[in-house]
Amino acid sequence: HRRWITVGGSYPGAMSAWFRYKYPHVAFAALSSSGVVEAIADYHQYDEQLFNSTAKSGLACPQRFINVTQYIENMINSG
Repeated sequence: HRRWITVGGSYPGAMSAWFRYKYPHVAFAALSSSGVVEAIADYHQYDEQLFNSTAKSGLACPQRFINVTQYIENMINSG
């Protein structure tokens, strides 16, 4: 059984630490650099920055993020 080390900075850093806390049998260690301690629930600026940054590679790139996000939200909402 192999265990993982999670790594992240900012919001992914918070996710890294949370994952280690929640699943210690899966994650051997976690490195959280500048992990967020007070998350913003509706942080639309993050989505806007992600869209603008990925759009520099062409509009197909951010569209893939939109598609996968919609897919995951549909899976979550359908139970």
